[in-house]
Amino acid sequence: MKIDTIDATFKKIPLMTAFTTATGGVSNASCFFVRIQTDAGLTGYGCGYPTSMTDESARTAQFFFSQAERIVKGLNPTRIEDVEGKLEALSYANPSVKSAINMACWDILGKKYDAPLYELLGYDKPKLPTSVTVSIDSPESMARQAEFWVKKGFFILKLKLGSDADANIASVRDVREAVGEGVTLRVDANGAMSLADARRFLDAASAFGIEFVEQPVSTLDEMCALASTSPIRIAADETIGGLHDFPDLLSRQAFHVATLKLNKLGGISPALKVVGMAEAATVPCMMGCMAENAISIAASLHVALARRNVKYIDLDTFMFLKHQPAEGVKVKRGMMQPRHAPGLGVDVDKKLFKK
Repeated sequence: MKIDTIDATFKKIPLMTAFTTATGGVSNASCFFVRIQTDAGLTGYGCGYPTSMTDESARTAQFFFSQAERIVKGLNPTRIEDVEGKLEALSYANPSVKSAINMACWDILGKKYDAPLYELLGYDKPKLPTSVTVSIDSPESMARQAEFWVKKGFFILKLKLGSDADANIASVRDVREAVGEGVTLRVDANGAMSLADARRFLDAASAFGIEFVEQPVSTLDEMCALASTSPIRIAADETIGGLHDFPDLLSRQAFHVATLKLNKLGGISPALKVVGMAEAATVPCMMGCMAENAISIAASLHVALARRNVKYIDLDTFMFLKHQPAEGVKVKRGMMQPRHAPGLGVDVDKKLFKK
């Protein structure tokens, strides 16, 4: 089997409502879609999200793809390590484009063997509960958002927090009072707090039953300082870069949970390797996402379902899109599972790649 054609298209998909984090507002999902067609009649899909967080833009993604296209055309897409190696040799950077191509190759592999990807990878569990995100706002507004999602059947909430420890404490307190003790709360400051404020927040928030706090501070040294004394488990997101940085991060013992994003790691293949390294260090993983649609959400979910060390998922952002470019996952009362179909199991809008 060989790659016959590979093409890409960039789309901005608006969100239903603007989304606010400590790093700013998000009003759309910038999606870099990839399609691989083979001489055997199989088609694979992937999607990446070029962003400043990965040192990419739509322009750099399109430039790298134009180079990658020439290199991978004619390769066997089911020899995924070979494709991945050639892309790594081309550039150490551009993880979102690599991720999209890698997803498409895995999609084809699943279709070749007529099996959903999570079954092909090992199949540890059939579904997982996802958290749903509560955007930064006043404590009262965040409590109302939390109540809305709980009424929709979600029982794990991730609260976005900012730099002000007092405001963060008030938000967690008000949300806990609004939803009661039966709802799991996680919080994410996206590195916004100072070390002193983070310590004060952690001490106060420990009274509200927080499962873990994601990226409370920005630097690795600050994360190390917190992880050794925190009364609440610390999860790392922004601290985690690529595959080759991960062993050193583990050795620093800077976090208790690793948040992994295919878009940052470069796809399913490196994510599987990172999950294995984390398991060897007894660090559980959470599959997370950026402003993504169902194609990459499905890819992340397949990884989560296939690996026992992925204990948590935060894969909600596709639900915030105004329109869906693909269908690939089902969510019912907070539980998420992929469509039972070969490969990623995604049904892509036929108009997506029309010129």
